Amino acid sequence: MVANWWLALIIMVVSNGIVAWTLLVGQEPVSRRAKKWLFIVVNVIALVLAVSQFFWMDF
Repeated sequence: MVANWWLALIIMVVSNGIVAWTLLVGQEPVSRRAKKWLFIVVNVIALVLAVSQFFWMDF
């Protein structure tokens, strides 16, 4: 069960890291509203993945 929590944490950290890296390295200016929605969408997807792994992964 602890492995499931670690995997959920890794999913959230990696997804937010990818978004942060994309926004920091990107050359095009991005509006504040677009950044907010990008973080919301990525975090919702990561949350769904993190929760779903509790049902499908059986350690």
